[in-house]
Amino acid sequence: MIKNTNKNFLRKLLLLVELIFFIYGCAVKPGPNLASKASLIHPQQTTKTEVLQFLGPPVQIFTFPDGKEEWYYYYRVKNFWERVPFIKKYKGEDYTEVLKIVIKGEKVIDCIYYTVTPPKKR
Repeated sequence: MIKNTNKNFLRKLLLLVELIFFIYGCAVKPGPNLASKASLIHPQQTTKTEVLQFLGPPVQIFTFPDGKEEWYYYYRVKNFWERVPFIKKYKGEDYTEVLKIVIKGEKVIDCIYYTVTPPKKR
């Protein structure tokens, strides 16, 4: 009788864990993945118009006196669990993807992808 109760408890626990993963999978919406989009940009070959076609308008543009422009694209990757009490401190790290594209005239002269993580809380 006790073994049967343990089996039922384990089955219910397993079902609950599966349900949590299913809900998590449905709740998380994938983002643009700037790393793969950066692979479409080729310095000295890709034009400003092509960048706009691939990525759309940038989040930020800096224009310099020498005619160079720096276009920035950002995407914050955040974990679904960050809103759940008690679990949020054990979740994976959040980070921000940054794609910096340097343009002069109509041509891309540089393309840099990097990530930024928030400072650790003490």
